[in-house]
This record gives sequence, C-alpha cells and structure tokens, in this order.
Amino acid sequence: MKDKMVIALALTMLTLTAMGYSYACTNGGWQINCYCYCNVKFTKVTTWDNEIEKDVANITAKIIGCSGDTIDAYIKNGYPCYMAYINYTIKNIGCKPVHFNSLTIINPNPEALEITTTDRTCTWLAPGEKTSVLTTVHILQQAQQNWQYQFQIKIGFKCQKEYPRTIGFWKNQFEKALYRGGKPQVPKETLEQYLDQISAQSPIYEFTGTQNQKFQQALNILNPPWRSNMEAKLKAHLLALWLNYVAGWTEGCKYKGMTAWQIIQGSENALQNNQTSMYEYWKNMCDGFNNLGGW
Repeated sequence: MKDKMVIALALTMLTLTAMGYSYACTNGGWQINCYCYCNVKFTKVTTWDNEIEKDVANITAKIIGCSGDTIDAYIKNGYPCYMAYINYTIKNIGCKPVHFNSLTIINPNPEALEITTTDRTCTWLAPGEKTSVLTTVHILQQAQQNWQYQFQIKIGFKCQKEYPRTIGFWKNQFEKALYRGGKPQVPKETLEQYLDQISAQSPIYEFTGTQNQKFQQALNILNPPWRSNMEAKLKAHLLALWLNYVAGWTEGCKYKGMTAWQIIQGSENALQNNQTSMYEYWKNMCDGFNNLGGW
C-alpha cells in the first residue's frame, strides 16, 4: 500500500513539473489557468576596438550561464588608451512584458578600466522584443602595459505583474493623469501608447487629439453616467479589458474557458452587429475577466 502511495505521489510530482510555471487560480468558483513567466537574456554579442595600424590587444566577449543573463568579457595585452566596444542584444524571451531596469558591470579593476554603457534602462520590452546596447571600455593612463583584464555585464529586470486590473484601476489611472495630484501607476506616455494601440486595432474605439483629450475620452467611456444603457456599460468594461490586453496583463489567463482576446472579439462582434440581447452577457464576461486579479 505504501509503495502505491509513493508511486502515485511521484506521478503527481512529474505532472506538476511538466506544467512548468503553470498553476490554477480560482475566482468566483471558476477555474482559471494562469501560466506565464518572465525572462530576458543576451542573444547576441559582438566586439571591436580602436586599433587600426597595429594589432596588439584584443577583446573577446561571450554569453555565459544557462540563463544567458551574463556576458563575460576579457581583454588580452591591454595598454593605456586602448578602447574596446561590446555591442549586444537583450531579448524578452518570456510571455509577459518586462521592465529592463539595469545593467550591472562587475569590474574588478576600476583603477585601470573605465566602462560606460548606453542608457537603455527604464525600457519596457514586450514578449519577443529586443533592444541593442553598447558598452565602451577605456583603459586608463595609469594602467599597466600588456595586461589582462576581465569583467562581466549582467542584466537587471522586473517582471510585469501578471493579473488583469479592474475597471476602477483604469479609471484611477486616467483621473490621476488628468486631475489628481501624484503620479498614476502607469506612466502617462504608456497610457497614451495603450490608447493608440487600441485605436489601431479596435473598430469600436478611436482616441484622437492631444494626450489629455485622449485621456478624457477614455475616462468618459470608463465612467458612463449613472443609469446608462447596457451598450455604454459594455463599452466601459470592454475598454478596461482592452487596456489589460495591450498592457500584457491578460497573458495565460482564462475566464469561463475564454481568453481575453476571445472575449474582446465576441464583445466587438455584438456591438458591431447590434446584438443587444448579448450586451449584458459580454459586459459580464469583460467584467469577470478584469476582476481575475482582484484589484
């Protein structure tokens, strides 16, 4: 009996392992599968230097480690005033937006090497998106002749939070961007990008004018007058779902077996074809999905 229990436990563990980062979330009695992860890595690295007529020193750089988040650089026969350059590509290989927020240079010889990097921090990378970065190495005057130097470059990033936000969250973002003191959690520039993306993809919404005008248009939709008809309510909750979708906060989640994109398509089809009897259904689907995260 004990052996059977051990075998059953082992099979369960193998199943969970195969699921990777998958896990189940429960909301309102419905089962929602949320399976997504964050990861960025270096995907390409090239080097060159300032030597033209002579070829004394050289630099090599390679991506190391299973995670691909570190570049190991090595200068051979370095001398004062030698300059080398490392160009590399950073790619979001996960399925959520990530905030690429730092590059750490591990330099054991700061008295001999001056290392600077183009500023690509505070950059959002969508899934599959890449950014190119250049690091410049300058051997200082006081450094030794024909010396060997080694240093590393490491990526720093923060994963986008994974759950959808409620319609109240999005109202708050546009209210803060327009009227209230303090900063919205989503930067104004990002909010405008989201509205522009929705305008380009949706047959229902079109946000035009200045940034503030777009924000006011969005807020008017998200906050319809009291006792509004079901069409206005559907458009409000649908816009909140669109915002979650373009923000990347719907990845890997389902509500009542439907993805965010399927609910968006169903809602827009109902609106385009005046299927008034379906407005409340799709409004509730949008609202349910937006509330998966609980905030």
